[in-house]
This record gives sequence, structure tokens and C-alpha cells, in this order.
Amino acid sequence: MVKYSLFLCLLISVNLMAKVALVDPTAPLHMEKTTHKKHSRSALPQLQSILSDGQQRRAILNNQLYKTGQWIGEYQITAIKSDALFLRDKKRLYKLSLYTKEERFIK
Repeated sequence: MVKYSLFLCLLISVNLMAKVALVDPTAPLHMEKTTHKKHSRSALPQLQSILSDGQQRRAILNNQLYKTGQWIGEYQITAIKSDALFLRDKKRLYKLSLYTKEERFIK
């Protein structure tokens, strides 16, 4: 019975120690931690098809039809080519291709 009591006390103490926050012993005293908030962008839309009628091109993204200049969430369509679409947000330009390299080239 004593063995079981000691084992139970050991389990309880390990559980309590796991809940205690770990402190960095090398950190300077009275230093506050600052957390940096990462800006997360929404996922890029999925390019499903590009439709061409002469010089006018439209694209199907996430099951909806779009043309150059339209917005999809925080992204604006800047150009639609025969096999790719270009989007931009506040900081970057993105290229969505219809096919991967393996699909484009036949060996």
C-alpha cells in the first residue's frame, strides 16, 4: 500500500510541476517580454481556368468568373495571360499558373 501511495504522490507532483511555467535563468532581471504579432495573409485563390475571347481574357478562381482589375478579397487581378494570372496585394505580386511543370511538358 505504501508503494502505491508513493507512486500516486509522484504522479501528482509531476503533474503539478508540468503546469508551472518554465523561466529562463539566463534572462536579465525585470526584463519584459515583447511579442511580435505576425500579419497573416489570407490564402491565395485557386486558379481553375482561363477563358480567352480574342484579346479579352477572364479567369475562374474559386468557382467564380473574374476579369482584370477585379478584387478577390485582399488581392487584385493585375493581368491574365494565356497560362497564368497575376495578383497583387499591398506588398507583393503573385503568379498563379494553370499547370505545373510536369503537366506542361511531355517527355
